[in-house]
Amino acid sequence: MKVLLITDQHFGVRNDNQYFLDHYKKFYSQIVIPFLRVSKIKDIICLGDTFDKRRSINFMSLDQAKDMWFDPIKELGCHMTMLIGNHDIYYKNTLRINAPTELLGSYDNIDIIDQPTTRNFGGLDILLLPWICDDNSDRTLRSITESTAPVCMGHLELNGFEAHPGHVMETGTDKSQYKKFTKVFTGHYHSKSNKDNIYYLGNPYQLYWNDYGCKRGFHVFDTETLKTTFYRNPFDTFHKLYYNGGVAIPDEEEIKGTYVKLIVEDKGDHSKFDYNVRQLQSIGLADLKIIEDLSVELEDGSSDMETEDTMTLLDNYIDEIDLKVDKSNVKDIMRSLYMEASEL
Repeated sequence: MKVLLITDQHFGVRNDNQYFLDHYKKFYSQIVIPFLRVSKIKDIICLGDTFDKRRSINFMSLDQAKDMWFDPIKELGCHMTMLIGNHDIYYKNTLRINAPTELLGSYDNIDIIDQPTTRNFGGLDILLLPWICDDNSDRTLRSITESTAPVCMGHLELNGFEAHPGHVMETGTDKSQYKKFTKVFTGHYHSKSNKDNIYYLGNPYQLYWNDYGCKRGFHVFDTETLKTTFYRNPFDTFHKLYYNGGVAIPDEEEIKGTYVKLIVEDKGDHSKFDYNVRQLQSIGLADLKIIEDLSVELEDGSSDMETEDTMTLLDNYIDEIDLKVDKSNVKDIMRSLYMEASEL
């Protein structure tokens, strides 16, 4: 039996930015839904964080999410098993109030998992673990201990894994807690990675500049072999173009509605440069940043002056200041505060 695995969809991301909604729609309508139609796969497991904001939902984002994802899979006769993630819950210490339960109750093809549960797929028992919090931690630990399922799927926060490019989490549960399982597939961290029997699947699309160049997509799980096949999302959200007296502008369909950095290494003829900039602006980009100042040398000798994402800037700042405490702990605290602020 084949099961489609997808995680951390974050409908409503970036304050319900329409460019991201359009990017999502392109991915689902041109890639995922046609794949389901052709492959005849009827079971989907979502590993948490279906929605982005913990405390609210934008009606437009919800309507478009239904139109591009929930309605089409119901029409295809697919059944979805949906785990609750940390972005799906209103309170941090309990899963009792969560977005999927409140917003998707009208879909009889969606089974929402808000407690540790074992489900059978194609003769294979799978332990399903939603986000672990104060309210369910004891029950979750007991379920792990008592489980005879060979496979576990969840929305887990484990230490030692890359949460996003360049940042390895030093907080969270140790992966040894899950060593009894043949394989563990999980959401939560957006970077795709693997250590021993633990597989972080990664989210389906690039959401921030630090995702630039990272492969995103979905997986298909085989219940007989316990192997997964990765299907890449071909639509990148972020692009870098390098200007050296001219620039090769990609096909309009490739970069329309995306975020582009034009990195000027040699401007050359100014009128030609202005013309190329106008060409890019006419395409309908979500954002165009022109990085011109390459003359300032950084302390490490690098001349790369590209704009960085907020968390990278914070990490770099913490690295540069003199602190008498463990800087990795400070980074984790800052990351938690930043993520909490982003959810408001």
